[in-house]
Order: sequence, then C-alpha cells, then structure tokens
Amino acid sequence: MTDTDTEQPPAMNKRSVVGLAVCLVIALAGIFLIPTFESRAGFSVTFWTMAAVELIAMLGVAYFVLNLHEE
Repeated sequence: MTDTDTEQPPAMNKRSVVGLAVCLVIALAGIFLIPTFESRAGFSVTFWTMAAVELIAMLGVAYFVLNLHEE
C-alpha cells in the first residue's frame, strides 16, 4: 500500500547552512586561538575576548537554525 498524499519537507535555506558552517569555524578558531592570546594578553583579557567570540557564534547558530527551512 502506498501513500500518495505525502508532503515533502521544506527546502533548506542555503544561506542558513553557510551561516551555520561559518559560526562553527568561528567557534572552533576561538578555542584554538586561546593559547596564542593568553601568552600575549594575559588570562583576563583572553577569557573575556573568547567569551565574546563564543557568544557571537552561539547567537549566530541560534539565528541560522531558526531560519534553516524556507517556507
């Protein structure tokens, strides 16, 4: 028995997929740059800089996930 009344899932927004990939790269780059920044700027500056970078990446992921599917 076949179901002929199936709906296709909505298409993915390519801009959101690219945005998610960019946010992932930003988050990973921030993690791997911690030792470089810490040796030059100290712990406190490095901590707050990386916290801001990770927050921006997190907000970007949330935005792009909410806009992932085109309607």
